[in-house]
Amino acid sequence: MVLPLVLLFVVPVSSGCGDDDGPGDIPDAGCRPRTCESQGFDCGEAADGCGQPLDCGTCTAPFACGVAGHANVCGCVPRTTCGPGAECGVEPDGCGGNVACGTCSAPEVCGGRGVEKTCGIPAAARECSDGWCWEYPLPHGYRMEGAHFLAPDDGWVVGEDGFIQHWDGTRWTRVASGTLTELRGVHAASATDVWAVGVAGTVLHGSAGGVFAPVNSGTTRDLAAVWASGPSDVWAVGGAGTVRRNQGSGFQGVDVGTTRGLEDVWGSGPSDVWMVGQGGTLRRYDGSTVSSIDAGTNIDFHEVTGTGPNDVWTVASDDPCLICDDYGLVFRTFPTGVEQSMRSSDQLFHVFAASPSLVLTGGEGSRYAWDGTKWTATGSDANGPIAGSGPDAVWFFGAGGLVQQWNGQGWRQQAPLRTLGSARAIHGSGPADVWVVADSGRVLHWNGGGWLEPAVSPLTSDNVSGVYAASPSAAWVTTSFFRRIFRWDGTRFTMVLESPSLKLFAIHGASETDVWAVGEAGEAQHFDGAAWTRLPTGAAATLNAVWVQGPSLAVAVGEAGTLMRWDGGAWTPMSSGTSVSLKAVWGSGPTDIWAAGAGGTLLRYNGTGWSAVTSGTTATLNGLGGLSASAVWATGDSGTLLRFDGRRWTAETTGTRRAFRGVWAPSASELWLVGDSAVLHRP
Repeated sequence: MVLPLVLLFVVPVSSGCGDDDGPGDIPDAGCRPRTCESQGFDCGEAADGCGQPLDCGTCTAPFACGVAGHANVCGCVPRTTCGPGAECGVEPDGCGGNVACGTCSAPEVCGGRGVEKTCGIPAAARECSDGWCWEYPLPHGYRMEGAHFLAPDDGWVVGEDGFIQHWDGTRWTRVASGTLTELRGVHAASATDVWAVGVAGTVLHGSAGGVFAPVNSGTTRDLAAVWASGPSDVWAVGGAGTVRRNQGSGFQGVDVGTTRGLEDVWGSGPSDVWMVGQGGTLRRYDGSTVSSIDAGTNIDFHEVTGTGPNDVWTVASDDPCLICDDYGLVFRTFPTGVEQSMRSSDQLFHVFAASPSLVLTGGEGSRYAWDGTKWTATGSDANGPIAGSGPDAVWFFGAGGLVQQWNGQGWRQQAPLRTLGSARAIHGSGPADVWVVADSGRVLHWNGGGWLEPAVSPLTSDNVSGVYAASPSAAWVTTSFFRRIFRWDGTRFTMVLESPSLKLFAIHGASETDVWAVGEAGEAQHFDGAAWTRLPTGAAATLNAVWVQGPSLAVAVGEAGTLMRWDGGAWTPMSSGTSVSLKAVWGSGPTDIWAAGAGGTLLRYNGTGWSAVTSGTTATLNGLGGLSASAVWATGDSGTLLRFDGRRWTAETTGTRRAFRGVWAPSASELWLVGDSAVLHRP
């Protein structure tokens, strides 16, 4: 029997688990496609395994598709380092987290200098006393003359205008001295036994709680320095060979055999006290007698310091003649004489021995460090005292509130948070729109919450001499050397005038369409809202200030008692009755105008003529401002501030003897003063 032939064909059937087909391939019959989720995909295009494309979506920033080598997966590569200059705190890592920028070593804290993500010792936001607060520099602008540290958390610094501050390891705190006398030296024998000395024989003693009281020194000579081993062993030195010693029962004079000025005193103990001064003066007290030591030089010694009887250092400097090179010297000092350790091309005035292997010195712009073997330059900066409690806690104090700390390699600035040169003028259109102009091209704007410094181009470093603000969107500044006027439009400054030959020193207006600028040789420029026009006053003298009441009244004052009046058509001279320099002018109306100047001069115009008014001061008055006929202020040299209440002028306290050049009152309860490296605010 013949059997039939049967052929068996096996047809493959896809299970959906076969090879991935690319997008666009024809799917096999019966293929089971995969999803983005089943494949673990977050983003981008993929294949479903059956020849069709998948759109797996997009990633949300900061995540991106396919980063870190994982296709179709949202991912992020975080930053592991902070940006340039970041020393502490945290920064975003770019992936929703943070990256640590480091930590600060005590007493520094992050942001302590007012700069985020940098380490610094915290400073007070601003220093306030007698109702006045420093706005520039911050925290204050006092010149610091002497400093001493008992421990890393117990330091003192003193300076001009009776300034005393205490360091508690965390912050500096102002301590009342009860005087405006300049203090030049300070020393703490213990936490409750602190001595400060200054001009005119001033001696202050601080006891428990940091309360200072005056002590009779028995002299009116200026005292430069003080050192104490305890309440019954206090030495103070000063001018004309003055040495005063307090052994517990008051200060008595000590004859050290010289009439030359003594500039510093330091001791390692009661039987090892050193005094240095002018003309190479060097003295040592050994517990019983004071002996003179031949220094081998007649140049002036300025400071003496040490870590013990066998580690004593002095600095000296000389300025031989106007065309000669200055120089400074550092000496190792011994009971038998001195040994020169370093010579600098700059004068040296300050020295501090933190340890036998760390001695720091500085003077006119240069500072150096001794490491036990050699001297190394540590940079150029301001001149000021150096003090500390050890190699890890050394401080430098300079002019304008400058404070720096030694970090083992160099000086690290802690303050000021803001600096300023000599401020020349102030004006505003309201409490939140105040302008201050200063030397070296500085223009500052107070917006009610903080200070801004808009660019003024091409201002360069020209001294800005005057400012007038009509509104937040209209202000003008004048510059002296390049004879320019710039206008603020609410966003930026634009140069609107460049005088061909004569300098401009002041500017004022009645509105945005009535502004005057005045300057040397009677120069006057007027803005009418459209253009500036030169309208000389005809005066030969320099004009220092101008006040504008309206289109038909402006008054300018200047040298040699010059008074000029604009009546709407021409300038005419007015008789002032004085030949002194007039610096300021302000009025509440056409029959109430004030002028002020040298020697405390005050003049008042009543609509008919000018008459002299007693000011009660001989200080030069540089600024005038007011609100009405019964609220007028005058300010000037030596911290002078006078107020007129409609009947008489009375002096007000400013807490400083800085020379002020401008005053502006936005209201009866608020006043601004500007002057020598100072902007003060009475809020």
